[in-house]
Amino acid sequence: MTRAISDITYGALVGATDPTRGASSALQATWQLFRAARSADVILTNEGKRSPVGLVLLAALLVLTRQRKLVLSEFLPGTRRGLRGWLTTNGYRLFLPRALLGAQVMTAWERDDYASRYKIAPERLKLIPFYYFDDRVVTEPREWSPDGRVGYLSTGKNSCDWSTVIQAAEGQNWPLTIACKRSEFDEHSEAAGHAGIEMRSNIPRAEHDEKLAHSQLLIVALKERRLSAGHVRLMTAATYGTPVIATRVSGIRGYEELAAALVEPGDAESLRAGVASLMADPDELREQMNRVRSFARSRPYSVYASELRSFVLKASDQGR
Repeated sequence: MTRAISDITYGALVGATDPTRGASSALQATWQLFRAARSADVILTNEGKRSPVGLVLLAALLVLTRQRKLVLSEFLPGTRRGLRGWLTTNGYRLFLPRALLGAQVMTAWERDDYASRYKIAPERLKLIPFYYFDDRVVTEPREWSPDGRVGYLSTGKNSCDWSTVIQAAEGQNWPLTIACKRSEFDEHSEAAGHAGIEMRSNIPRAEHDEKLAHSQLLIVALKERRLSAGHVRLMTAATYGTPVIATRVSGIRGYEELAAALVEPGDAESLRAGVASLMADPDELREQMNRVRSFARSRPYSVYASELRSFVLKASDQGR
């Protein structure tokens, strides 16, 4: 039987215990994970929870004590710049190849990219695509209907191209709300106000999902970067039957079918025309949303969770 420790919700899939409960800081939580590693077969965590610095520290401690027990879910480190980026990249390159039992990647192209960038053996990088709808919320993706839907929403915390969204909305009288991080609110709120956009930051998840579920349209405008992005937004919209217009970037490669329409990145005119075209033809929109629903139905959360569980258990067996 696998003895697992974890500080993320996916730990429940393998019956993991969480040794970080009660930790007063991220540093203390990292130390507690390491201290508990001796009695465990596998440590399940991810970069989002540990932070890049915390992940480098944890991997370094495992390497120094000759323990290969680390499994990462949803590994998407992206490209970092500056001194901090250089230190993180080289920390990953120095320690992850010797600490990792395995890491999950979200798109096929990332596997080759991360294997080359961080010198990780390709067989330790496992492609497990994200789920297309959440069957913990609904048994099937909801059918699209215009009834009860009000306004447009653009939301996200990763790779968001708010400048393009704001430029596209200028002079269009879109009933648009942008939900973003506080730092992005401070940067873009003045321009958004001039374009007639309501801009909000740090909306609670329940309120966010309620608004998304009743929106006429979700705009997922992404910058072209070397990492996965937009999957949670696309999945949530498919779950609730909300139409999506998204930018065609490598971050959503393999998930494009969850969008009702795609436009070119960084092109405000293309986004403006795409929104106008999509919202002007209800029959075409219904046809596209039937296609999205059919595609989303093929990969619920339960399948994703089962694959993730099998991956962690197999990685643990290989490490023994």
